Amino acid sequence: MKRTVIALVDDLFWRTKIDHAVQSAGATTTFISDPAALVSVDPERTPLILVDLSLRQPPFEGIAALKKLEKAGKIPVVGYYEHVRKDLRDKAVAAGCDVVLSRSSFSERFADILMKYALPGGVKTESDETELPEE
Repeated sequence: MKRTVIALVDDLFWRTKIDHAVQSAGATTTFISDPAALVSVDPERTPLILVDLSLRQPPFEGIAALKKLEKAGKIPVVGYYEHVRKDLRDKAVAAGCDVVLSRSSFSERFADILMKYALPGGVKTESDETELPEE
C-alpha cells in the first residue's frame, strides 16, 4: 500500500517543491484546500500531514479537529509559517501541530522530515536540537 502525504498547501511554488520531494521518497502527495477535510484522512496510509499556516482559510480548527480523533490524531502534523508571523506559530501549537517551523527551517529540514515520517527506517540526518530563534 503506497503511503500518501497530505498537504494543506495552496501556494504553487511550495506545492511543486513538496510534491517532487515526496515522490522522490517513494510516496504520493494529496493536496487539499479545505482544512475541514483533515478529519477525513486515512490514518493507515497517511504518515504525515504538512500545513502552510499562512493559508487563505485558517487551518487551526481543522488541525484541532484532527488531533481529537483517536487514530488520525496520531498522524504527525508539520506546519510552517513566514518568520514574521509568530502569531501563526502560537496558534499552530495551540491547535496541536507536532512540529512548527519557519519557512526557511522547513525548507532546510524537509528532506529529513520526509525520511523520518514517510520512509521509516531511512537515514535521518536532522539533529534533536531545537531551532535557533529567527532574527
